[in-house]
Amino acid sequence: MKPFSTCTIALASTLALLAPTTYADDLHSGAISEIVSAIINRPASVPATANIETGFSPDAGAEALVLKVINAAQHTLRLQAYSFTSPTVLAALLTARRRGVDVRIVVDHDSNTSDDRSGKARHALGALVNAGILTRTIAVYAIHHDKVIIVDGRHVQTGSFNYSTPAAHHNSENVLVLWNNPALAATYLHHWQSRYDQGQDYRPGY
Repeated sequence: MKPFSTCTIALASTLALLAPTTYADDLHSGAISEIVSAIINRPASVPATANIETGFSPDAGAEALVLKVINAAQHTLRLQAYSFTSPTVLAALLTARRRGVDVRIVVDHDSNTSDDRSGKARHALGALVNAGILTRTIAVYAIHHDKVIIVDGRHVQTGSFNYSTPAAHHNSENVLVLWNNPALAATYLHHWQSRYDQGQDYRPGY
């Protein structure tokens, strides 16, 4: 659990004082930790920005918008994925790496390793690692279902779009990009970092 701030502890203690005696005993025996966790892990609220783009699959620009975000990266790119098999997205990431962008990736473990019957995911991950891109898989959760790209600490791409060919050409998917919103990007970077820290480095089998 994250360290408690003075104000957070004070708030939890106040709740305990206001509660009936028996409930206060319960709070002091462990529920304070639950209250503090709920306070710390509450949904983030950040200012909105007007610069938003959307795309949809299979015929309304979803993949093109994802590529636009990757191609916009100048310094850093952080990606989270469930399924990662798209050769088009892979090529854009490799190009970003070659132009000096610090690219780091975390993807769901099972869907990209043991459940990857076609071998496309393992090939894509191997190509990333061989290009010097720090790549991890995460198995802590039942499914690591995030589909997010954060670019230069300013821009966020999210939505239902898996980074795969079916998502681009066969599925009904959506992509949402929120440009120039560092406050929003910071919340996504915090989430990305927590998942990356829980992952394991991907090691190609060849």
